[in-house]
Amino acid sequence: MENKKHLYVIDGNSLLFRAYFATSYGGPGEIMRTSGGIPTNAIFAFSNMILKILSSFKGGESIFVAFDCDSKTFRKEEFQDYKANRKPTPEDLIAQFPISRELLHALGICHYEEHGVEADDLCGTVAKLAAKEGYQVDVYTSDKDYLQLVDSSITVNLLKTGLSNMNPITPEEMVKQFGFSPKQIIDFKGLRGDSSDNLPGIKGIGDKGATALIQTYGSFQKIVEAAKEGLIKGKTGEKIIEGEAMGRMCYELATIKTDCALPFRLDDLLYEGYDQSRCEEFAKKYELRSFLGKLPLSYRKGAKEVCPKAEKVPSFQGIPFPENIGVALDLDEASPHESPVLGIAVFTGGGLYYEEASDMVKDAALKKALLDEKIRKSAFDSKLLEVGLTRLGVRSSLPSSDLLLEAYLLDSSCGDALSAAAYFGVQLEDEAPDLLSPCREKRTATLAYLALRKEGEARKGLESNSSYALYQSVELPLAHILAKMELEGFPAHKEILLEIGRDFREKEKRAEQDTYSLAGHPFNIASPKQVGEVLFTEMNLPHSRSLSTSAETLTYLSKQAPICASILEYRKYAKLLGTYVDGLLPHIGEDGKIHSCFNQTLTSTGRLSSSNPNLQNISARDEEGKQVRKAFYYDDPDT
Repeated sequence: MENKKHLYVIDGNSLLFRAYFATSYGGPGEIMRTSGGIPTNAIFAFSNMILKILSSFKGGESIFVAFDCDSKTFRKEEFQDYKANRKPTPEDLIAQFPISRELLHALGICHYEEHGVEADDLCGTVAKLAAKEGYQVDVYTSDKDYLQLVDSSITVNLLKTGLSNMNPITPEEMVKQFGFSPKQIIDFKGLRGDSSDNLPGIKGIGDKGATALIQTYGSFQKIVEAAKEGLIKGKTGEKIIEGEAMGRMCYELATIKTDCALPFRLDDLLYEGYDQSRCEEFAKKYELRSFLGKLPLSYRKGAKEVCPKAEKVPSFQGIPFPENIGVALDLDEASPHESPVLGIAVFTGGGLYYEEASDMVKDAALKKALLDEKIRKSAFDSKLLEVGLTRLGVRSSLPSSDLLLEAYLLDSSCGDALSAAAYFGVQLEDEAPDLLSPCREKRTATLAYLALRKEGEARKGLESNSSYALYQSVELPLAHILAKMELEGFPAHKEILLEIGRDFREKEKRAEQDTYSLAGHPFNIASPKQVGEVLFTEMNLPHSRSLSTSAETLTYLSKQAPICASILEYRKYAKLLGTYVDGLLPHIGEDGKIHSCFNQTLTSTGRLSSSNPNLQNISARDEEGKQVRKAFYYDDPDT
């Protein structure tokens, strides 16, 4: 089957409004602004959404963004109350409308707006024209009016919460979620109206009633005819006849035009890339520090920085080491104490080299260079480097810099190798290559290259935002301390954890039996659906529309139904077993210790976190948490 051309159609106003309100929860005084006071919160979120779409491109895609130009449209002329119920647009959002056009201009994305025409109609025209020409079309919006465009070639992606949660609507999903076909959304709005656009519809017809009528008669016109013929009895039929004129007007106003005159061709929408200098000017002007690092390199116009190809060597004998080298270790950062060290990459400025771990441990030249304090080590991840080298028994002087930490201090979203490399303008080919993938060697070599190549740029960035002193006096020394803590590990007594597990399992079993007894039969307590059936169908307990069985709901219901307290008790011990017993036992090493990872660059707040396993969430307040904590101690109190 031949691959279709792909077009992305974006309702610019819809995304900008969503972007603004998703990032302004603290009020006008708390939103992102430049040092000069220009609001940028909506642009920050809007650009992230656009860049996420661009990053998915593989070549040959087209993209189009439409905006509303003004409020004077044919719909407003026909119905003066159209959208009259909407609150005034915040001034801080209005100020960002022209900035959004600057962004799209820098990114090289075709965008268009026209007086008297809404973005809906421009998007509808472009989408239908493209579908007719054989394109696969993806539309992005939060406006359900667009659902009428859905067909086998057009998918409407509804934004649900924020900018990350999408609800892609295909013809099949439309019927599944709404109960009628895409084209019938117009019939639905003719009957039900649309509160967001201040369209009243036919008074007295609600969601369920409108859906049932459409499922029975098919269209607005046929529903009106059926009412006039007396086929729709009672007050419903009377309401339809009385409200026909208003309903018909709402039907017409809800219909998206697909025949707007366009001053461009579909070929003009082909995405050919962005202008790096314009993007740099835009990022500088609006102080969007992370923007440049998120640009997809494959669509950058002009020259790209090329990482030299690494030479695989069995030894560093004969390779000269300068005063400063870039170093990165080939070790899985997610489980550095359990995964094997595969190799090391070194960038000398004149050459980029990769050596396997089996050769590293017997390479006297490399060991000498690593231990030599006169040779400065610019590490990509100094903690990972120290952990891996120590595991191999290879000693090294402390690194003088850490590019991952530097990237994190420049942009707190840069918490891993992929995002940190992207911040400095390089896209790694594989986010998580497996242990046998040749991509690992190339990836590690790229990180070593960046560690040395970008050290100066990173330092300037830290100095400009007054973070360099923090980096030198706190973050870099802390990485060394955390490495020593991880390597030392936490002594965990297996027999105590097993004993605690037996106690928890007994209490879990007791809660399970109590629950079965109160229900009158066994069922899967771990299944929210089955719990809901027992509580709300069989026992007829009060419930919400969603039939929630959350802890909050069960706590409330436990006052009138003891079974809810038993279910909560069961869940409590099931979680304790899974997290603190079964979850910890596999991580106890041959040395009787758990070597957890302390993450310095994972949270946006700068807070340390623990993983693989998480030892920070063992409670010190409840009795069960205190029991688990008793399993962690040194046999020798002087150790």
